[in-house]
Amino acid sequence: MFNNMDLNSESDHSKKLKAMLRNTSLEGKRVFIRNLKIGDYRAFTGLFADEDVLYYYLPGQVRTYSAGDLENLLADWNDLDTAFVYTILYENDPVGLITCESVDFDMGHAEVGIALLDTAIRGRGLATEAMTVFIDYLFEELGLHRINARIISGNEASLKLFHRLGFRQEGRQREYVRRGSTFLDMNLFGLLAQEWQEIGKD
Repeated sequence: MFNNMDLNSESDHSKKLKAMLRNTSLEGKRVFIRNLKIGDYRAFTGLFADEDVLYYYLPGQVRTYSAGDLENLLADWNDLDTAFVYTILYENDPVGLITCESVDFDMGHAEVGIALLDTAIRGRGLATEAMTVFIDYLFEELGLHRINARIISGNEASLKLFHRLGFRQEGRQREYVRRGSTFLDMNLFGLLAQEWQEIGKD
């Protein structure tokens, strides 16, 4: 059993790790990942005005967002406690975002997601590189035990990406997402720290 000192120590540890998430700066070979800044919102307006992209990206109702609405949405996604948003930069320009939510250091897990801004920079391996750098950070630096991901059926690019990264499909919520008169499944994926280490050794 934990005594009070153990509980306080764990709380302090979680606070330190959350402070790291609030001050993240990660560098890959081509991409740079840092915390979302207000100045990035303008770059994301096209993404959140594209219903074709949002069809598979948003787990809730599909709707586009004006600049003001987008600021409120991203502030909600980026509460800097259990949810964090990061900007992916390529050649110093914002090209995508990574979400890290449902962060629970006591249980040792978090959920991640990624979106690239436009088709011009897709297909270059930037999403794979960015997620590899970010997953390394969550496991190696922050000590998480597992990472979760949810992907709507039909989002083939994301399904391929997370399979490529070593995530395993652990379940499916049938007809979970409504799109007009159609219901789509939500696929549940997970990746354990040990599995990630094994992938790195291959």
